[in-house]
Amino acid sequence: MKWRQSHRLKLFWLLCLPGACFGQTSGGSRMESNPVSVYSPPCISQVKQYIAVNCQITPTGGAQPYSYTFTGGFPTGMSMSTGMGGGLINGAPTGITGVQTTVTVKDVRGAIATTSFMITPAGLTGTGPCGSAICVTGAGYAIKTAEGYTITTSATLQLTATSYWSDGTTLDLTPIATWACTPSPACGSLSANGLYTAGSSASTYHVTATFSGVTDDGGSGVAVTAATIQVHGKENDRVANSGMVMREVLQLKSGIPASVLQKAECVIVVPSTLKFAVGVGGSYGRGVMTCRGGPDFQGPWGAPSMMALGGGGFGFQVGGQATDFVLLLMNDRAASSILKSKVKLGATASAAGGPVGRESTAATDLFLRAQILSYSRARGLFAGVSLEGSTLRPDKRANKKLYGKAVDAKAIVLQGEVSPPLSALELLSVLNSKSPTNRSAGAAPPNQ
Repeated sequence: MKWRQSHRLKLFWLLCLPGACFGQTSGGSRMESNPVSVYSPPCISQVKQYIAVNCQITPTGGAQPYSYTFTGGFPTGMSMSTGMGGGLINGAPTGITGVQTTVTVKDVRGAIATTSFMITPAGLTGTGPCGSAICVTGAGYAIKTAEGYTITTSATLQLTATSYWSDGTTLDLTPIATWACTPSPACGSLSANGLYTAGSSASTYHVTATFSGVTDDGGSGVAVTAATIQVHGKENDRVANSGMVMREVLQLKSGIPASVLQKAECVIVVPSTLKFAVGVGGSYGRGVMTCRGGPDFQGPWGAPSMMALGGGGFGFQVGGQATDFVLLLMNDRAASSILKSKVKLGATASAAGGPVGRESTAATDLFLRAQILSYSRARGLFAGVSLEGSTLRPDKRANKKLYGKAVDAKAIVLQGEVSPPLSALELLSVLNSKSPTNRSAGAAPPNQ
């Protein structure tokens, strides 16, 4: 009997004591089940020289609020807030030397966690496509010393300053760079965010984007050059004038509807076409044709081909009146046929006077049934006009003069075999800014 009682007592302790111990361990585990942890924030690896930093260390677990201390240091110009509710690393580093630091975080229960990291600010020592740490571009064209790009006088360009860093990243410095152009004021004007308006006199000027003492030539003090020298020659003049016509036409309230231009594959501009006779007669004009790039006309507007317009009557002619014409080619068939040979409008290619007015969208589908929509501007009057009976053809001789070699119009416009002449900068800038995307029904979606 005593043996049974003793045996039961031993069995009790064998079963219950471990349970009691297990309960205490569980309780301790619950107290430590949410330990405080801290890691270096990802933004630490993205620190750049002279660029302001706001990087918060964010612990997890434990019981808030946390208090912060650190040992080591931070790059010159940077610091970290300490004490209760601290942990914010901020400032703009002035150097690129790496500094090691260890941050300690304590929660209200006294639990502690630490993290160590090295902060090495990236410097403006990277080399961009222009050969410098900072590159300036405008309307898709790199503007660089030595080469320089000719822009039409009074043209306005949005310049962009892009920095290239030693960690392989880039940064848009346009809103924080200091812009200047010399000699001033003859060079034109520059806004604080890089909007450049060229001067009216023909000369070579310098546009500079500077950031914390570093200019877009790597810091040697030689500014980027943008020239406002007019490119001479009849062909270049026609190209430049076509750009001016396109800009002015698109600024008119009664101009070409944006919804129509966005569905055009190509544009033909014929500035100052001379019309003769009264009521009936013909015309003779020279202009340019440019199309969206790529096989599906999804790319940016490209190099122009010189074109000739001739023959036909225009409905409301006045003897000797000079008229600007703008033609929108609404499908690839119209573009291909015109680039092959002489095309008679209304016969070989269907044509119609285009709709006008920014709000003119109701009848757009009716107009888009035509392959070509035509517009005219004379003495301030802008309207859709019929050009039926007129002919359009590539001007091979003018293309040879413009590009310095014999080159086929199709190779220029559709195959991109030549670069745009400098005189086409305004025309392409206007079209790429006003109609950057092809929204025609036959165009492939931009993401395809």
